[in-house]
Amino acid sequence: MVTFLKQYQELLTKLKAWNEAYYLNDAPVVEDAVYDAHMQELLALEKVNPEIIREDSPSQNVGAKLSSTKFGKVKHEIPMISLANAFGPEEIREWEERVNRIIGEETKRDYVFELKIDGLSIAIDYKDGNMVRAATRGDGKVGEDVTENVRTITTLPQEVNVETLQLGSNFQIRGEIFINKSDFVKINEEQTRLGGTIYANPRNTASGSLRQLDSKVTASRKLDAIFYSLFPQAKTHTESLKQLEEYGFKTNAANNKVCKTIDEVIELYEYWQENKNNLDYEIDGAVVKINQIDLQTTLGSTAKSPRWAIALKFAAEIAETQIESVDYELGRLGTITPVANLSPVQLAGTTVKRATLHNFDQVARLGVRVGDWVNVRKAGEIIPEIVSVNLGKRGETQTIEVPVACPVCGSEVENEDVSYRCTNVASCPAQVLRRIQHWCSKGAMDISGVGPALVATLLENNLIKTPLDLYRLKLEDITGIERMAEKSSQNAIDSIRASRSQGFSRFLFALGIKHVGINVAELVASYFPDLAILESELLNNKGESLVKVDGLGPKIIESLQEFFESDTYKEFKALLQEQAELLDIQSNEAKQVGTRLEGSSFVITGTLTESRSHYEDLIKINGGKVSSAISKKTSYLLCGENAGSKHDKAEQLGVKILNEKEFHELL
Repeated sequence: MVTFLKQYQELLTKLKAWNEAYYLNDAPVVEDAVYDAHMQELLALEKVNPEIIREDSPSQNVGAKLSSTKFGKVKHEIPMISLANAFGPEEIREWEERVNRIIGEETKRDYVFELKIDGLSIAIDYKDGNMVRAATRGDGKVGEDVTENVRTITTLPQEVNVETLQLGSNFQIRGEIFINKSDFVKINEEQTRLGGTIYANPRNTASGSLRQLDSKVTASRKLDAIFYSLFPQAKTHTESLKQLEEYGFKTNAANNKVCKTIDEVIELYEYWQENKNNLDYEIDGAVVKINQIDLQTTLGSTAKSPRWAIALKFAAEIAETQIESVDYELGRLGTITPVANLSPVQLAGTTVKRATLHNFDQVARLGVRVGDWVNVRKAGEIIPEIVSVNLGKRGETQTIEVPVACPVCGSEVENEDVSYRCTNVASCPAQVLRRIQHWCSKGAMDISGVGPALVATLLENNLIKTPLDLYRLKLEDITGIERMAEKSSQNAIDSIRASRSQGFSRFLFALGIKHVGINVAELVASYFPDLAILESELLNNKGESLVKVDGLGPKIIESLQEFFESDTYKEFKALLQEQAELLDIQSNEAKQVGTRLEGSSFVITGTLTESRSHYEDLIKINGGKVSSAISKKTSYLLCGENAGSKHDKAEQLGVKILNEKEFHELL
């Protein structure tokens, strides 16, 4: 509990400081993606533990409280509440589901899609058609009076002809003040010429310009404004936008769109995710609103945000964050991978806290250290990885060292190419854990009811030591584990039982052999369809037929040979032979790989040490044919004990008779 409260307090402190830097000082200290990730963490903690929510939590407030300001304070009669966020299509659909729970799925409505300009929110009051006051958002309840500076915006009407006003001569408009990208470039060019300060980005420059005590400085910055709200409102949001335009206020008419379905909203969201850089102003997402005002009223608002609108945040493709520490993770083959623990950051729609550094050569190439600010992306949009270091932000850092011993079991570490491996293959706890987790994975034995966490718990409780131990588990073994209900325990047992008769290709992949992925396993199994045949090919035939299989290179064959010659495999095979009933692996359909038996036909009879199908597969993959009855055309009779009449008939017809040893010699 103490750790949890400490985490909550640290999040509160960070977010409040970042809010003040962003909203009051125009000097953000973290990227939006970092802020969003920390806010999502805070919301998650408060959702699970609502009793800890504090009144001053950023989840309960908007912007930053104006403890001190160089401008007068203005109370917002209509609070400037912020919008809840949706990160990606899935969360957009979840918002629609929440709306439907209140107004009903069948209720007709339109969605208005608007680009979310990255600027400074403003509320401007008009009386008798004349501008009388302009205020910033502040904390949503109290803002700063920046009226004189807002008057310098040339695109903003100072007065409106009252004869054209349909909703009365006293009204309020809300919108965003910003600087166009092209004007921002010119401002920095002028600053360079004068030897002045170079500004970081248009948003901060616009916000800082609006807070100048000298309005002449504000006037020189070419501020612009686009508006999205009018009070009092018309019957629909689009009607309000149209009236704003008629009064002479700029709206984003070219890019505002009315959508009939949430799919249209998502389509626009994805379009602007890809095309946002083509605009002359910066956007940090989009906003979608229910168009009908009566439905907005029905939906209402929470303490902080309206239910009838949501901000659609764009997924960061590359985000900057800081490395807090580095862990060393072990894979099922003992490979040690450095993994960076990051200050949380929003990336591609998810909160990222860890990123792989791949190997120690990559650490050296990047020159990365603990404490560095780094750029992170999702490789293949799945695995977060660090791509570069921001050396300009480097402060006190710590070198990432290559471990001299296994960080889990302390065993010797060996270097192989760019990798470092723990040599304790048989009993390193991390390797044992990863191997069993791999065995249960979807592409392998597909034991869906036994996830990574349950495997770890079973090992901790000494209920398993090898993958085969899973098949000895009883229902009462699992239900005795903490947080395992009877239903989930039964699911685990059922999944284990269902996996007993998987095909040989899955079994081969499940063994976790280096360089043998699922595709290689399927390829090998299509020519060598069961364990005994593959073992014989590798140990007796030294892989001569494997070499002929297109797609199997020398590294794969060498790795297969090493595994089948290893003590790990010998121990596994011994366990499998002791309790053969544990698994009933199905042979794959065999393809021909060799020609040793081409033109030869076989009949099999008697009791053999391997199954009949095993020998049938061996004959077929080497080019031979198998028949059920002996004739003069039969080349060989493969004969085990208790052969019966087929043995006698073979002798009568002069068919050559082979025992199992002679058959293998023939191969």
